[in-house]
Amino acid sequence: MKASKLISFTGLLFIQAVATTVFAQDKPKAGDTISGIISDKYGPAMMINVTERDSLDRVVAHSLTDFWGYFSFRLVSPENRIRIITVGYETVDIPIDTTFFEIKMKEWDELPQVEMNADSSYKYKGIPIPLREAAKSVSH
Repeated sequence: MKASKLISFTGLLFIQAVATTVFAQDKPKAGDTISGIISDKYGPAMMINVTERDSLDRVVAHSLTDFWGYFSFRLVSPENRIRIITVGYETVDIPIDTTFFEIKMKEWDELPQVEMNADSSYKYKGIPIPLREAAKSVSH
């Protein structure tokens, strides 16, 4: 009877050690591949910007979703965050606590209003360019 309890206890310790090892491997570290799938109410979402942002909100890694909504990139730091931005959907900003993400995008309830007037100008590197100049097209 005592031998069976010892075997059961040893078996439980082994299962706990294996489980701890498996879950410890899922915690991301620099250089790991971060991947996932992004979808919306219609299914997989393609051409969605996925960025890794540092504490100063700088983009340090970037990916786009493919036709099936999948993305992947190499992690710079697990201290950073993932930000997902696309027109018509709420911005997603999440901590990097795993190596695989399944994200469902939520549509904006109301698009923000944009006002344009005749005095609008296009700015490039701080140099104002009048709208009529910015609107010219060039053909080869």
